[in-house]
Amino acid sequence: GWKTDNMLDGLAPIMDLAAASGENLADVSDIVTDALTAFGLKASDASHFSDVLAQASSNSNTNVGLMGETFKYVAPVAGYNIEDAAIAIGLMANAGIKGSQSGTALRALLTRLSKPTKEVKTAMKELGLSMTTSTGEMKPLRQLMTEMRGKFSGLTEQEKALYAATLAGQEGMSGLLAIVSASDKDFNKLAASIDNCEGATGRMAATV
Repeated sequence: GWKTDNMLDGLAPIMDLAAASGENLADVSDIVTDALTAFGLKASDASHFSDVLAQASSNSNTNVGLMGETFKYVAPVAGYNIEDAAIAIGLMANAGIKGSQSGTALRALLTRLSKPTKEVKTAMKELGLSMTTSTGEMKPLRQLMTEMRGKFSGLTEQEKALYAATLAGQEGMSGLLAIVSASDKDFNKLAASIDNCEGATGRMAATV
């Protein structure tokens, strides 16, 4: 559905991503174009978007196809940037939560935190968590994940499970536990790799 100038902007990185990932070109094209729209991005962002996917898939236990499946569930409700979403998706994948399962989990978590029930509000207050800054702006997802990881670090395993179930519900608790239970080393490594993703797609395609 892209116009000619859009295709010129986006075709090369999509072809590189298909080559780098080993996925079908048509499937990769659908993943990139659909997710760009869902995240409010443009065809000119295709290169960076492809780099994020390439780097996330090569630095966590997932692949481009599975990440595309996750985006179908979470991108329309995320309201966050692709980099932070990729970190969350990668951390869940490392715990074996991938594809539609990770999409459902992350969507459940973000939806429940954005529109908290009385029970969720109580749990957030007990943990000292907030979705917004002191000025009322929504916190970036990475900041929210970092704060949740800090709050959960001092809990027992039973307390972690209880709060995860309350905050994220049955559909999302496994995803939240994967995010808060990942080691600092794994979290920081994945975040750094995605922050320095520029050119990753081309490099990966060149080595295939």
